[in-house]
Amino acid sequence: MDAEEEREKKRVILADDPSNRAMVQRDLHLLPREILVEILSRLPITSLIHFKTTSHAGYDLIADPRLPPRFRNRVSDSNPYLILFGKDSTAIQGLYFVDSEGCSRRVRKMDPPQHSEVSNLVGSCNGLLCVSYPTIPYPTFSASDATDGLLIYNPFVGDAVRVQPADNPFLALVEVFGFGFHPRTEEFKVVRIVSYQKFIMVADLALVGEFDEVFDTVNEAMVQVFTVGTTEWRNKGASPPELGDFVITPPQALVEGSLHWVGVVGTGGFSYIFAIISFELADEVFEEIPHPPCQQLVSRGFSLSVLNGCLSAAGLVDTFDIWVMKQYRVKESWVKQFSFDPCFPGGWSSFLSRSPKVICALKNGEIILQDNDSSLVSYDPVENRFKTLQMSGLPEHFLAIPFLPSLFSAKASMNLQL
Repeated sequence: MDAEEEREKKRVILADDPSNRAMVQRDLHLLPREILVEILSRLPITSLIHFKTTSHAGYDLIADPRLPPRFRNRVSDSNPYLILFGKDSTAIQGLYFVDSEGCSRRVRKMDPPQHSEVSNLVGSCNGLLCVSYPTIPYPTFSASDATDGLLIYNPFVGDAVRVQPADNPFLALVEVFGFGFHPRTEEFKVVRIVSYQKFIMVADLALVGEFDEVFDTVNEAMVQVFTVGTTEWRNKGASPPELGDFVITPPQALVEGSLHWVGVVGTGGFSYIFAIISFELADEVFEEIPHPPCQQLVSRGFSLSVLNGCLSAAGLVDTFDIWVMKQYRVKESWVKQFSFDPCFPGGWSSFLSRSPKVICALKNGEIILQDNDSSLVSYDPVENRFKTLQMSGLPEHFLAIPFLPSLFSAKASMNLQL
């Protein structure tokens, strides 16, 4: 065990000691309120919530209106938490979180919001999570019965805002959600993109024979937007014709008030042509964002993420390459930030045999990646080395996203300038 791990272990032991907590709570009144708020803003979110629930003095201090903005400013310079959506063999799933600060990185189970079973993880933004839940209990639920309901909530504060299910008049083939916030309009919005089958009449019923086909089916897309704080979804119609009939797939990335997905915009020979599709949340318009200058990447497909506030695209060509768009929407600003050779010394050939997903960057420059859906791996660009993150309680299969915690309630955040 190195010195840093030893310090982390001692810190956890001291924080969990009831006698130490009692002493701290007893001496709180000796410090000025302003200093107390400053001290609390530097504590981990889990310590703050525990402090809130174990004493009247702690509850009063956590409720101080000066604390949430100070805490938010501090965590913006910290390593993000990881939120995990566990995908087990049953229809009912679970949420977990991992504190990436320090060396403990313990996996902890999260209580479901408002006693709802979570069916999927939509996204995170400004300290809030958006999750979906089945509106019809499993196992009777089927895709043709109803669309999932949505909850926006702060997993550490506990309150939630419920988003009513969108109308589902068609048989959905693919349904994708996105969740984000635009700083100009100061609005949280949920975007629903659904591909569905539409029946069309191709012959007159009076003129067809017994075995003639009267109806045919066509695949169409529909876009709906829900502004949090309103009461209904708005239909934006089908995808813009200039983008073609693209198929939008997760994961999403929120940059500069726009959600981004990888979409199929055409075919070239025997392969698809992939593009970056954005949906600007203020004006609610689609746009195709310039992709990295790598035709192999575009023809083989890639995934999107956010690295240090910039849009990032990653995929497996001959090597696994991570591109970063240093200046948003500027094609010439794409830079190949990292390139992993499966055969370099210290590399991990089995890991790179599939295209991993980039999760986030840490303060020390390391990159967190997810291998398939079963393990987390860190890459140290200085040492040029991979390391599997060993964590107790990790779900067997999961989806991981970065998350910066906050002390703002979900309901209050809808009315705050963040």
